[in-house]
Amino acid sequence: MSESNCIILDRSRLETYATCPRQGYLSILWDALKAIAEDYEIFPWEQKILDEADPQLVALMKAVALQSTDGRLADCGTQIHKLIDRAFDECKNDIHLVPEWFVDNLPKIKPNIQPMAIRHARHICDMIAEYHVDIIAVEQQISLVIVPETGTSPAIINTTAIDLLGSGKGNLHVVDWKTGFKRRSNSETLESFQASDIAFLLFQQKEYKEINTVHFWYYDTMWGTKAYAKFERNAEHPRLPGLTTEVALKGRIIEAVKLFQNDCRDAWPLPDTCCWCDMIQFCPLASMEAKEIADDPKAFVDSLVVLDTLCKIRKRAATQWIKAKGSIEGTKVVYSKKVPADKFTAGFQDKAISKLSAIDKPELNSHFK
Repeated sequence: MSESNCIILDRSRLETYATCPRQGYLSILWDALKAIAEDYEIFPWEQKILDEADPQLVALMKAVALQSTDGRLADCGTQIHKLIDRAFDECKNDIHLVPEWFVDNLPKIKPNIQPMAIRHARHICDMIAEYHVDIIAVEQQISLVIVPETGTSPAIINTTAIDLLGSGKGNLHVVDWKTGFKRRSNSETLESFQASDIAFLLFQQKEYKEINTVHFWYYDTMWGTKAYAKFERNAEHPRLPGLTTEVALKGRIIEAVKLFQNDCRDAWPLPDTCCWCDMIQFCPLASMEAKEIADDPKAFVDSLVVLDTLCKIRKRAATQWIKAKGSIEGTKVVYSKKVPADKFTAGFQDKAISKLSAIDKPELNSHFK
């Protein structure tokens, strides 16, 4: 099976579809146009998607194809990730040699990222000093045919590169370097699509068919922090027999692949999702708040200052009112004195749980209902 005749979907691409199909579709267009602008070849299936895309959208993307969509901080993180890969490669995956490699090579890197790179390098050295299992591989590529090839359609292959893979006693240890500014929690790691994808693909590899547990860490090299999740192949909840971890992971990945297969371009706009989306500038369906920031960050912050000041003024006025006349009852909340407090302070209370005394409920409240 020739790679050129297959559709390759890595964990990042599938994650975009799992997060928002519109983001997934736009990301494919953007990456293809960027590759063409940099004189790289693209796959036939990518070219087909480009040919069928809205010409105006393609023209808009093509005009800025060589620009970054995610800012200087992300670009810096990408460069540092490459530096980590180079360190392990030139040290032949011997983690004991990595600190010395950094000492020799950090002074030689691009001056604009050197201070940030030194910060990351310090944290990386601390992290790998605590890595006490045998290293199997660095940047190991693993893949799985998710949809077999047919007479009318190519195979769809899910693939990923594992930054650092180690072996414990009957289990695997995965480290994924994250060089951005985001700090991840353990719960976020367990729910992460990328972590789920890596665990599932490892479970499907022939050499790991007896492995039941994958220990997964995100190493946030900017902060020197770690986030952890454990994936147990056959674990299931007593009330959900049969829904093992492996079954759930497979279902999540298959559903993301189906969104791609069906050419789903639906937008699933949420403020949190859209604020992190690199494609927001090309998406008219993004969350209003996120889109407003993306269109004019300066104007958004300026208006935020005005609204914040206005809110403070209005709260001060409301506080003076309740000092003189008592609490103000709204539709869902009550604005009243906070108790107990030596100093008179006011704030919102949920009406369902508010237990105001008769003194705190003046007749004037009926005016505000």
